[in-house]
Amino acid sequence: MASIESAISEQLAQAFTVYIPLALQPRMDQLPADVRHTLLGELFRLAVQAWHERCLLPRQGPVTLEFFLAGCDVGIELDASRALLSLVSLVRGRH
Repeated sequence: MASIESAISEQLAQAFTVYIPLALQPRMDQLPADVRHTLLGELFRLAVQAWHERCLLPRQGPVTLEFFLAGCDVGIELDASRALLSLVSLVRGRH
């Protein structure tokens, strides 16, 4: 049983962390609940995908992605060396 707990603990320690900076939190809070839910779901889905495809990500420096989702322009950075997915920009309704 201890070996299973150890393996799970090791996997969690290596998983990507989703980071939403304090400066962007008010923008998240202003989103309608369904849009916020969709956006958070996509951020966590991308973090899981980045974990599974981490060998394809560059080890030096983050990868920046921009996309349109649920009426928002979203910018994220994936930093494989730090196992970190960060929300870097969020603008509602520009399209």
